[in-house]
Amino acid sequence: MKHTITIFLLALLSIAAHAQKNLPAFGKADKADLEMTDCDFDKGAAAERLFDWGNLYYDRGVPGISFLNTIYEKRERIKILKEGGISYANISIPYYDHNNEEQILKLDACTINLDEAGNIKVTDVSKSSVYTKRINKYFSKMVIAFPDVKVGSIIEYKYKMERRTDQNMKTWYFQEKIPTRYSEYQINVPMIYDFSTNPTVFDHIDVTADTKEDIIATNEGSLSTTVLKKNFVMRNLIGLRDEPFMGSPRDYQQRIEFQLSRINYGDSKIVDVRTSWSDVIKSLMKDDDFGKQLEWAPTQANGMLQEAEQYTDPESKMKFIYNTLRKSMTWDEDESIYSLNGISNTFTKKTGSSGDINLLLVVLLNKAGVHAAPILVSTRENGLINKFNPFITQFNTVMAYVNLGTKYYVLDATDKVSNYKLTPESIVNTQGFIVEGEDGKWLEIIDNKHKYKVMAAIRGEVDDNGTMKGDALVNCYDYARKQHSETWIKNKDDFKKEYFTQPFTAVKIDGLEVNNLDADSLPLEQKAKFITALNSSGEYKYFTTNLFSDLDKNPFVADERTADVDFGFLQDYTLFGNYTIPADYAFETLPENISMIMPDTSIIFTRSMQAEDNLLNVRITVEFKRSFYPVSYYAEFKEFYKKLFDKLNEQIVIKKKTTP
Repeated sequence: MKHTITIFLLALLSIAAHAQKNLPAFGKADKADLEMTDCDFDKGAAAERLFDWGNLYYDRGVPGISFLNTIYEKRERIKILKEGGISYANISIPYYDHNNEEQILKLDACTINLDEAGNIKVTDVSKSSVYTKRINKYFSKMVIAFPDVKVGSIIEYKYKMERRTDQNMKTWYFQEKIPTRYSEYQINVPMIYDFSTNPTVFDHIDVTADTKEDIIATNEGSLSTTVLKKNFVMRNLIGLRDEPFMGSPRDYQQRIEFQLSRINYGDSKIVDVRTSWSDVIKSLMKDDDFGKQLEWAPTQANGMLQEAEQYTDPESKMKFIYNTLRKSMTWDEDESIYSLNGISNTFTKKTGSSGDINLLLVVLLNKAGVHAAPILVSTRENGLINKFNPFITQFNTVMAYVNLGTKYYVLDATDKVSNYKLTPESIVNTQGFIVEGEDGKWLEIIDNKHKYKVMAAIRGEVDDNGTMKGDALVNCYDYARKQHSETWIKNKDDFKKEYFTQPFTAVKIDGLEVNNLDADSLPLEQKAKFITALNSSGEYKYFTTNLFSDLDKNPFVADERTADVDFGFLQDYTLFGNYTIPADYAFETLPENISMIMPDTSIIFTRSMQAEDNLLNVRITVEFKRSFYPVSYYAEFKEFYKKLFDKLNEQIVIKKKTTP
C-alpha cells in the first residue's frame, strides 16, 4: 500500500452507473411489466420484486471519527399484482441516526402506471411525501408515501446511505415475502480489509469476482490499494411464505452475510476488529444507557424496597418486586436492550421500553437483596442467535436473570399476565447471554415443566328437534393461560370469536364468563353456554365432540414446507364430554376407542367413548413431548397431523329408535 500526496478523484464514483448497466433507467419501465397480471414463477403472488440492486463501497472518512466511511446504495422496483399487494408500497427505510452516525444522503422515488389510453405515466414522489419518523433514541426511519398506487402499478425507489465507520458490511437479503425476479448485490472492498463471506442460499447463485488497482480518499489523504469487486446475483426466487409455527422468517431468508476480521492500515499497523463476548460486556457496562443505568440509586423506590423487607426468603422478595413493578408499568411496545428513557425517568413516569422496564427490574431486585443480572435475548420472532458471532445487534431485548441455587428465573416485567415461574413465551427454548462477570455466560432457556395446556369439559343435551344445548368449562394453564388472557384483555369480542365462535360456525354462544384473570397462579377459567343444531342426513343426526378444545383446525395442510415447526413449548390437551340424547334415540355409530402414537413417540393421542342407554361419556387427550420438529421430518409430521384431526373430528351418529 502506497500513500500519495495528491488526492485523486475517486474511480469508485463510476461504480454505481457501471453496475446498473443491465437494469432499466430509473423510472423507465417496460410496458409488458405494467400489463403483467401474475408472476410467472410464483403464481398468485400479491406483488413481485422486479429487481433489487445493492452496492457497497468506501469513501473518505471523517477526521477523528473514521478512516473510511461505508457507502451503501440500494434500488428496488416492485410490481403490484393484487389488492393485497398494495401494502408492499408502504416503504420505510430504518437507519441508525444516533450522533448522526448513519445518514440517507439522497432518495428518489416514483410510481409508474398505464393511463386509460395505454400510455406510460410516471409520477414522482414529492419531497413533502417523504418524511422521517423516530423509532427510538438510536433509530429513525424514512417513510415514502407513493402517489396513485393501485393494482397494476409499479413503484420504484433508490437511495444512498452513508455510515461513519469502515466496519459496516451490510447483510444482503435476496429473498423476501414476495417473489423476486432479479436480485444483485455488489461489494467493492479495499484489500486492506480481511473478511469472510457467509452465504445462506438454497437456490442457484451467480458469483463473479475481479480486482483492480485504485486510489481511495481517506481522512488522512489517499491511499493506493487493490479493490476487490464481487457480484452476487440470484434470479426467480419465490416469496418466503408465512408458515404456521415457523419461528422468525428471517432465519429462512436466502441472504449473504460478511464477517470482518482485521484491517491492515499499512506501515505494520494491523488492527484486529474481531470482538469477543467479553468485549461486548465491557462496552455495555460503559454505556450510559445500559451499565451506567445499573448504578442508579433508586431513592424514589424506597417505599417498595422497604415493603420488600417483610419477605425473608429471596424467592418471595423476587416475586413481590416483580409483581409490584409490572403492575405499575406500561410497556410502550418498543423492544430494546438499552434504557432509552433512563430508568429513573421510567420509574417516575411508569412507562418505557422493554430495556427501560427490565433494567429497572434488575436494579430493584439487587437493591432488595436478590442477586439479578441482565440477560440479552432474541425473541423467536426476531430470529436465532449465533453465539460464535459476538455482535450485540443479534439481540432485540433484555430481561432479568435470577439464580436461586437449584432454580433460575428469567423475568420480563413488560408481561402483566404471566406467573413469575413461567419462562417468557417469546424466548422459551432459545438462548440468552447473561451480562455478568468478565466473560458473561450463555444460558439455554429450556422449560419442560410448563406447557400450553387446555382442559375442556363439555355437557350437551340433544332435544327431539335435533338441537343441542349445553355448558362448557375451559381451563387454560401456563402458556395457554397467557395467550387467552392477553386476547381477552385486548378485545373481548375478538376473544369470543377466536376461541368460541369462529372455529365452530354452527355454534351460538349465549353467555361467556372469564374468571381468575388477576390470579396468575390459577388457570384462566372460561364458562360458556352454547346452542347448536345437529346436522341431519335422512333419518340420521350427527355431531362432533371436539368443541372448544383449541384443536379445531389442522394448520399443517401444505404439501411442502420451508421452515422447521417450532411450537416453542410443550402442549397438553384434555377434553371431557358428557352428552345426553332423547330417550327415543339410540347411538348408531361411535368412533372407536383408540391410542395413536407418533413414530418417534413425541405425540400421543388417546380417545375413549362409553355409551349407556342415552348417555355418552367421552375422554380425549393429546400430549406433545417435543416442541420442535425439523423441516426434514415434515412429511411424517404432516401425515400424523392429518390422522390426528381426522380422528378428532369424527362424528357421533344417532338415529331414532324403530317402533316395534
